[in-house]
Amino acid sequence: MSALYRHNDAVKPASAPYGFEVTLEASPDAVCAALGHIRAELARHRLSKENLEVIELVMAETLNNVVEHAYAGAPQAGLIGVRGTYSGEDLRLRITDIGKPMPGFTLPAGKPFKRHEIADVLPEGGFGWGLIRLLSCDLAYSRMGDMNLLTLRIPLAAG
Repeated sequence: MSALYRHNDAVKPASAPYGFEVTLEASPDAVCAALGHIRAELARHRLSKENLEVIELVMAETLNNVVEHAYAGAPQAGLIGVRGTYSGEDLRLRITDIGKPMPGFTLPAGKPFKRHEIADVLPEGGFGWGLIRLLSCDLAYSRMGDMNLLTLRIPLAAG
């Protein structure tokens, strides 16, 4: 199993009063472990089950895209940085990597669909960016030198 962190196995608090910062290897095992740590961290702040599920889905789609596309063909797993700050109204994420840039240096559109059309079992592939766009807002992508930077905001439902 891939190591989740380079230096330790704990979610490090970010400088913001309510936040987290995680550095993980770009591998499916590390993504799974990071999602578990982040979900546990957010659950301590009494986020609803619905909010936790939305956050986990958006983060899983985003991080797995980095693993599968930004680092595709790389001789070894690169690193992904995740920084989150949250309030009672939203979770803001900043995700960085030094993998390949987005095609055309722009975010993919993703397959559009409506929330009520989501089936229990979705066919594999192509829905990631559609889901990310449906469940988050304020998406922005930039390439700064060798680094990809993705920022987004996930509105939190009351309760």
